[in-house]
Formats: sequence, C-alpha cells, structure tokens
Amino acid sequence: MKVLNFQVEIGAGGPQGYEVTLRGPDGAETAALSRLPLRPDELRRLAARVPDAVLSSSAQLRRTVSAEERPVQELGRLLFDALLPGEGRALFAAARHRAAQEERQLRMVLRVRPPELAGLPWEFLYDDGQGSYVCPTTPLVRHPQVAAPQRPLRVAPPLRVLCMAARPDDLEPLALSTERQRLHSALAGLEQEGLIELGWTAGETWRDLRTALRRTGEGQWHVFHFIGHGGFDASAQEGTLALADEEGGTYHLGAENLTMVLEGMPSLRLVVLNACETGRSSALDPFSSVAGALMRRGVPAALAMQFPISDRAAVEFSRTFYEGLAHRLPVDAAVTEARQAIRLTLPGTLEWGTPVLYMRSLDGLLFDLRDSPKAEAREQAQADGRELHDLYVQGLAALYTRRWDDAVAAFRAVVAQDGTYKDSRARLAEVLRSRRLEALFAAGTGAAEFGHWAAAVEHLEAVVAAEPGYRDAGRRLEEARQQLARTALRAEIADLHSAGQWEAVLAVGERLARLSPQDADPDGLVTRAARELGAVASDRETGEEKPSTRQGGEDEAQAPDVDAQATVVMPGSVRVEPPDRNLVPGVGDEPARWVHGFESGPGQVRGAPAPPGAGRAEDSRRAGGVRGEPDTKPDEPVRAPQPQPQPQAQSQQHPQSQQHPQPQQQPHPHPHQNPQAVPGGSGPGAQDVVLSEWPHPTAYAFSRDGSRVAVGYEGRRAVVADLGGNLLAHVRHPVAWQSAFAAAKRAGAPVTSVALTPDGNHLATAVGPVVRIWSVAREAELQQLKFDDEIRAMVFSPSGHRVVFATASGTAYVWNTRTASTQVRMDLGTCPYRMSCAPGGFRLVTAGPDGARVWNIASGERLAEIASGTEVLDAAFSPDGTTLATGGADSGAGIFDTRSGAEVLRLTGTGSVSRVAYDREGARLLTVVGLTVCTWDTTTGEALARHRYTPDWFVHAVAFGPDRRARALARTRDALWLRRVGDGGRDAHWPSRTGGGGRDDAPWPSRTDDEGEVSHD
Repeated sequence: MKVLNFQVEIGAGGPQGYEVTLRGPDGAETAALSRLPLRPDELRRLAARVPDAVLSSSAQLRRTVSAEERPVQELGRLLFDALLPGEGRALFAAARHRAAQEERQLRMVLRVRPPELAGLPWEFLYDDGQGSYVCPTTPLVRHPQVAAPQRPLRVAPPLRVLCMAARPDDLEPLALSTERQRLHSALAGLEQEGLIELGWTAGETWRDLRTALRRTGEGQWHVFHFIGHGGFDASAQEGTLALADEEGGTYHLGAENLTMVLEGMPSLRLVVLNACETGRSSALDPFSSVAGALMRRGVPAALAMQFPISDRAAVEFSRTFYEGLAHRLPVDAAVTEARQAIRLTLPGTLEWGTPVLYMRSLDGLLFDLRDSPKAEAREQAQADGRELHDLYVQGLAALYTRRWDDAVAAFRAVVAQDGTYKDSRARLAEVLRSRRLEALFAAGTGAAEFGHWAAAVEHLEAVVAAEPGYRDAGRRLEEARQQLARTALRAEIADLHSAGQWEAVLAVGERLARLSPQDADPDGLVTRAARELGAVASDRETGEEKPSTRQGGEDEAQAPDVDAQATVVMPGSVRVEPPDRNLVPGVGDEPARWVHGFESGPGQVRGAPAPPGAGRAEDSRRAGGVRGEPDTKPDEPVRAPQPQPQPQAQSQQHPQSQQHPQPQQQPHPHPHQNPQAVPGGSGPGAQDVVLSEWPHPTAYAFSRDGSRVAVGYEGRRAVVADLGGNLLAHVRHPVAWQSAFAAAKRAGAPVTSVALTPDGNHLATAVGPVVRIWSVAREAELQQLKFDDEIRAMVFSPSGHRVVFATASGTAYVWNTRTASTQVRMDLGTCPYRMSCAPGGFRLVTAGPDGARVWNIASGERLAEIASGTEVLDAAFSPDGTTLATGGADSGAGIFDTRSGAEVLRLTGTGSVSRVAYDREGARLLTVVGLTVCTWDTTTGEALARHRYTPDWFVHAVAFGPDRRARALARTRDALWLRRVGDGGRDAHWPSRTGGGGRDDAPWPSRTDDEGEVSHD
C-alpha cells in the first residue's frame, strides 16, 4: 500500500512557546507557536507515571477508562494539542480524509528538535475528537534531523536475524530459555517458508556479540535482536544494555560503545531492543538513548522499548513485526500491525505504546526482497532519484531557515551520491560560507556583550573582510575598536596612578577625553592625580612634605600581592579593580591614633581609627568621593567615634589621659583596637566587646576556625573583626547614582549574606543579586558577580577554592576560584536558611523548610536527606565529617550519621534550635534555643552548661574560637556584642552613651546559668 506522509517538526522554544511546522501530503504547510499547557519538567513528571499505568493495564480487562490509564490519556491529550496548534487539526483531518479516499496509509513523521521534549512518550497521542489513540491506526515514526537516508538493501530471502539474550547473575532473573522458545515458535512458519532465519550468540558477553557479527559471505546478518535488561546511566547521561561480564556479573554496555561494536556491518539494517528504557534519553541530548545513539551512527532503523514490557506482549509484537517484514511491508507499517496485534491479543492493555520506532528512511523500506534483476535496477534508479530529490529539498529548506548544520549534512549527502546533481556543489559552498560568517558574527557580538573587546575586534574584522556588507558588522566593528581603545587608556591611567605618575595620568586623561568625553575621568583617578600634583607643587613652595594618599604608600607597593592568587574571576561577571583608597577613612597600616573631638552617633563603627592627614582625606572625599561617587547622605563616610569614658576608678587614676589621649606614647597593639571592651578578660580576644552601635545588622558569619566574625548591615555595609573587637575591615557596596530618590533607596539596601574564607582573609558580601569579594587586609574589592536572583546564603569550602551561592529561588551555584569557572549548578528545590561544608570540601549540607539535605558539590548530586519533612533552621558537619548536627524549628537538636542518615543522638530538652556549632575536636556542640545558649557533650548528650539571656538580647550566631572558648554574637537594642559563653558571674553595668544622665546607672542585661556556673573548660 502506498503511504502518505504527514510531517510534524517541533522547533526550538522561546518565550512565546515552541514553533511547530506541519506539512501535509499534498504540500500544504502551516506554522504556529505552540505554548505547552505545562512546563517541560512538569510534562516529564506526568510522563513518569506512564510506565506503571502501562504495566498494570496488561493485568486487567477494562470496559471503561481506569484510574491507572487516566494520566496516560491526559498526557496523550496534552501532547496532541501541543503537536497540532492553530490550523494543525484541520490539516491533519484533511490528510486523514485524503488517505481514506485514495485507500492509502497515512503516516505521521515526527521530528522533535528540543531535547527536553524528545524524551516524552509521543506514541500515546490521544485525539479527543476521535475519542481514540492515534498510534494504533496511524504509524508514528521518529525521524532524525536531516539525516542522510540509506537505500534499501537488496536481500535474497531469508531475512537473517541475529538474536542475543543476556541474564547477568546479579540482576532480576529472566526466563531466557522460555523467551527463545517462544520466539522460535512465533516465527516457525516464516522459517519453514524460508523467509526468516534465526541465529543466536554463543554467550552473553560483548566478545560473544562481536564474534557472531563477524560472519561473512552470504550469511551476513540483517537484523540484530536483543533480549534482556536495559537502563539509563544518569551519571553518563546515556542508555545501556545489561550484558554479562567474564564472571557472570553485570556489564553495562553504553549506547556509544554498542554503536562501536555494530559499526562496519553494512548489511545490518535494523536493531530491535527488547529491553526496558532503551528508548529513554536525557533532557539535554535526544541521541543519548540506545536507539538514538544507533541512529546517530547511521543504523537505518532502531526499534526500542521506552518502558518495561510483559512477556506476552513482547512475543506477540515480535511475531507480527517479523511476519510483516518478511512479507515486504515497510518497517513502520509492520510496527503498526504489531501494535494492533498486542491490543487485540491483550484487550485493554496499553503496552502497544511501549515500542518506539526511530527511522532514517522516509519510505520505511529497509530491505528489497524482490528477485527480478531488471525490476531491481529500474526501481533502484527511481529510488535513487527520489532520494537525491528529497535530500536536495531538505537542504534548501535548511538553507533558507538558516539551519546551517542540517543544510551542510544534506548537500554533502547529495554531492557524495551524485556530484553533478543540479547545483548541489555550489549550494554546499554557499552554506559553508554562510555558516562560517554567522559563527564569526555571533562570536564577535558575544565577546562585545561581555566586554572582551580584543576578541570582538578580531572576529568582526574577519566578518567584514569576508563580506563588508554583512548585517551591521561594520558598525559593530567600529564600536568595538573604540571600546578597545578606551579600555586600554583606562588601564594605562590605573597603572600610572598606582605608580604615582601624576603628570602621565593627566596626559592619558586628555587622550581619553578626546576619544570619550563622557568617560574622561575613570573612577576619579584623573581628578585625584590633578589634586596630588597640585599638593606636590604646594609642598615644594612651603618646604613641607606630606604623606602620599596612594593606598598603603611605598611600603605596600614593595610588598608582594597576597591577593593575586585569591582573586575570583568568573564568567559573566564584571571585573572590578581594587580601589585606589580604602573604603573607610583612616584605615591604614600605621598604629591607630584616635582623633579627639569627633562626635559618636548612630550608624558609626566602634574602633575606626583616623589616619595621618585625615583632614585632607575628608577633603578628597568631598571633592570626588570613593570611586567617583558624590558625597551624599546615603554614602556619607564613617567617622571615628569619640572614645567613651572608662569606669570611674580608671578615670580617677588617669584623669588627663581621659581628656587628651596620647597615642604616640601608648600605641595600641592592633590598628583598630576596640575601646568598648568589658573588663575582666584574660588576654586578647577574651573579653566581651561591642562590635558596633550601627542599627539594623542583617547578616552574620564566623570564620571556620572562629577567629574572625563578619557582620552585614543595612546601607550595604559590612565589617570584619577579630575576637578582641579589633576592626579589621569595613567595606561598602557602591551605588550607581541616578537620582536623589534612587540613590537613597539603593544606599539603604541591606547586606543579605556574608561569608568568610576559612582563614578569614577574604570576605564575600551580597546585596540583592550582586556579590562582591573583598580582601580583608586591604579592604579592597577584588571581584563583582551578578546573578539572576537575590543571594540569600553563601559558604566557602574548607580550602577556599570553591564558594557556593544560594539564591532566593532555590538555585545554587558552585564556583571554582582556581579555574575561574562555574563548576556545578544545583536545583535545591527551596531556598536554604543556612549552608555548611564538610571538612573534605566535596559535601555540602543545606538547612531549609523541607529538612537538611547533603549534596556533592563536585557533581551536584543529592546524597542524603536528613530530618526530611521537618523545618531545619541550621546544620553543621562535625570536624571529621562523620556526623551532622541539625537544629529544627519543632524537632529540636539532633546528631546524625552522614553515611546512613540515621540519628545517632537526640539532645533532650531542646525546643526550636536556631543555631548549632561544633568545637574543633567535635566533642562539644553549641545550640541556641530562643534566649538560651547551651553546651552539650556530643558523646553522652549531657548538657554541660546553659546560659539564658534576658529578653533585651537576641543571639544571632555562635562559634568556638581558636582558644576553645565559646562565643555568641548577640544584639541588644543599642549595640552588637561579641560575648563569651561559659563565664560565670553577673555583668557589671550598662556603658554610658549620653555622657551624663540617661541610663548610666542601669545594669547590663543579665544572663543566668540554669544549672549553675559551668565552665566550658
């Protein structure tokens, strides 16, 4: 019977949907955008319910639609509607009507380009108008994209089928002997007629398969039929066949390796895979299934199973299918008859939709069993002419739709068969040239988007040289050349400024002003150079010598760049050079000198020292600001506070030092020594200290060893301090100033997350979707990264070579700071509250509303779920990585084994635990429950100490320091404190903030020990 083709092609998707092109058998064509009713991932989840429904349908006889079949029918209806949008239904109905009038078979040829849609079970298309599935009556063929079809193989009967049955000892047993007997029985009539010859491999290994395929001469095989287990390797993202190894265990033969074994067999025209999931592909590569890989390597047709299939259905399918082939039916017609046979033999079953046919031949003829040599020659010539015409037309279609790879494949196939056919050689040359130009143009415009101007110029010059009028390449090339020149001049200005060559800076600035007047003063460097040059001239006139305002002076210029290897460079990010000056006035490398007379007010950092020449630094900021920003209210520089009065006893002992401190005579041991320390400490870092009196802290983090703490605030600011309260760094995200209102709004944005490297030398801060990485020692910005969503959590790996960013939408990015690349993108499902890395650096735990989850950050794989279904507020690995502590909103605190996920210890008496932290030996655990900080023995579960704060306090973070003492980062209404946990006794008094009256006599908020005074040590 003649066949009419109804061709359906699903193109690439976009914001408006997927482009669907339909071609009827009479040449009528329509195209429309199809918007899927569900997202591709939702369709895949619905499709995941199909295998169980198919298997269960074979075990029962139904007169109505069962509950198991409903998801299959619903999926089929959705796929049918998506496949025939707009006028598509009318075109398909007209094709059906014409096929019925002409008594011809209508065949649907499906070409699915998007990988995320190729793996859906299109064989279950359900026509709601007809009230029936499409496939049992209309053959559906999955056709690869512009593949060069192969001509039918002239075969003298019998059709030779090589069979292989594999049953590894460690997999579910299969009745292979019964399967072989059933297949022989089903094809016995065809064997007796001399139409089919069955052969079997001697064993179940790949060596046995290769040996059997080597048969030469007239006895070469035409079909390979496999019976056994199949699967899909998620890590390799390809389908597999389960063969046996030399010891009888499982050997997973991947799709690519199977095609390698079958290569070099020109007589092989068909591969039949009677194994489950051999038709399943990944969402990224439609050719990753076993059948898809065979098609890519040139096998004319492959028949696979996308779901498990019962023995009865498999035998009935094989019997009817091979009978149709032996009687010269096209392979797709034979598959349709086999589907009907399954449905008639097993009433009510859905297993007829399990087989998936992939075919390269447009007419479905794989074998030519005719015996007349003249007829063979005549029909072969006609087939060759049709084949060349079809290839040529497909090449033209790909050419005019700018699908260059498809066009190249089509025209190369035409030239290979007949180099004189029409203008195929000229067309091939035209396509190759167009493909090269488009690739160069795309590379040039892409490089320009990311500011890689040298690469943009190189690619666009090649385009213009080949075709001067190509699109707008000439205009883009000129823009790229100008940007390259600007970039080079800006880099020269930065280098000359860092070297103190002020006159040269001004000279280059003049050249940049001529080239780009709107960008004549990058980062205010030219203005600063002019100011420095004027200051030098003034000094020469007066005979005075003033210190340089360049960052760090000459000593720093001679010091090695400790941050050179730590700079993180990531694709898609914006490179930000370190600023010319520290972001905080007065933070230099000299001992701290307190400036008398500055008033302390809200929003000021305790312990910020003033630098030498502080007055000129202030003048500089009023004139140009940090990074060229205006001196406006939201970003007003932070001034050092006035020293607070010490307790009365010290004031009486040193009355003059309280009024006029002499820093030169009594220098501080640290550059940023915090004066607000609670007496009674036992050395550096042993005291309770005020970190700051800024309002509205928003983010908190300790370094891994607990030696440093980072705090983020509203106003895009963050600070880093040590355990003695010494301010090590104060940084601020700059604002892109536009209007006064917009500036004020952006300036008040909060820091949403902070993280420190394990050694505390680098700081990461997030403001909305923007992340900046800073050098703590230099207070210099090293890198700026921008994501698609707000960053809510960050953590560095123990080595500092990886950093994980988690967005509000539940997506995590793992950046490798050594290779400067995105290593892994993970879908966490929900936004985590907090994250922690295991000591080895390859495992990550996320704490969130659905529990704690352990991930492999090298592969993105989820390894385990801890406390699933409960809200987990915090989680931390033990120092050896064998256990994991969690704090739950309702479930309290628990310790779990990281390998098995089993609970090892439940800490009794805990309520809603907001924070957990191990000591460096893993012997003790800190928990925060409301106002109570508790220390536990991780072996016995015994509470070693409890400390309850009054309602004036709120505890944000806890950690054990290098001295093995526990500390809490706690806040009152007026200040943020770093407090010792484990000291007994009562606090003494409130510090005075008003200078007289107010709350001078009020006590500090007390903390009590529920179980008496218990020391951590």
